Amino acid sequence: MKRFIVPLLVLLIIGIVASRNAFTNTLSSTRMSAEVDRVTGQPASALLLQTSAESSSIAAMNIAAPAAMEAPAAEGSSPVNQSATGMTLSVLDSRKIIRNAYLRIEAQDVVSALNTATRLSEQVGGYIVTARTWRNGELPYATLSFAVPVERFEEALTQTRTLGEVQDENVTSQDVTGQFVDLAARIANLEATAERIRGFLDATKTVAEALNVNRELSAIESELEVLKGQRNTLSQQTSFSTVNIDFIPVPPVVTTGEVLETVQTWSPVRTFNDALDVLLTLARTGIDLAIWVLTIGLPSLLVLSLLWWIIRRLFGLWMRVAA
Repeated sequence: MKRFIVPLLVLLIIGIVASRNAFTNTLSSTRMSAEVDRVTGQPASALLLQTSAESSSIAAMNIAAPAAMEAPAAEGSSPVNQSATGMTLSVLDSRKIIRNAYLRIEAQDVVSALNTATRLSEQVGGYIVTARTWRNGELPYATLSFAVPVERFEEALTQTRTLGEVQDENVTSQDVTGQFVDLAARIANLEATAERIRGFLDATKTVAEALNVNRELSAIESELEVLKGQRNTLSQQTSFSTVNIDFIPVPPVVTTGEVLETVQTWSPVRTFNDALDVLLTLARTGIDLAIWVLTIGLPSLLVLSLLWWIIRRLFGLWMRVAA
């Protein structure tokens, strides 16, 4: 029995030492993971997966270029998401809103009101988009559209209302913050992907691989240009608001006395003109009748005369035969 005790004690001591070392290693690994999390801002396991994905991507590049180009999207997800998140937070700090206004203003002097509105657009830091004037009979009309910095939109609207009597007003607002955030995130992702594909382009070994990588890079860069153009347009629309104005004249007021005076006033000139119109109408009617008679009457008369001559000849022959 004693010969088994010594080996058991030895095994027990070895087990205690091994457990202590394992616990120490686990504690050290935990502390290291926590430190990695604090420095990189992402879990250590994600960092290991990212490193593994990058290694797999580089190894796959030696086999085929298309397989190499799939790896960057998976490998670059964490940094791009961090960048997109940062841009999202910065955009949300200031909402992106498109504001526009339409006014129909009745003005005593349409041309003067149009000139005042043009000067107003310059005073508030804006610019003219479109302008048009025309006349309907004796009354002038005008339209004006100008862009104004969004921070001075209310000021421009207030001063525009003083140009005349506002007959109609419509102010619209459209929140496009979500669209702006989506464009920023997509641009950030595509820029990161394009950067990694450029790295794979340097690692290509054959012309075919280089052409495949370059084709994918060109497609991504083209899509980037389209998205950046959309972002610039959206930014322009949110930076400047548009004010559209229709200027209409004040309708002339005609009193009942003026109407009666116009109706009852005798004018020799007006009477002569009325008589001349009747004479010209009769003359045109007579000329039209003469044309109809000459065009249709003469041929008809010739045909009737011929028929009458034929009938008379036949009747004369019959009378002689009968006698």
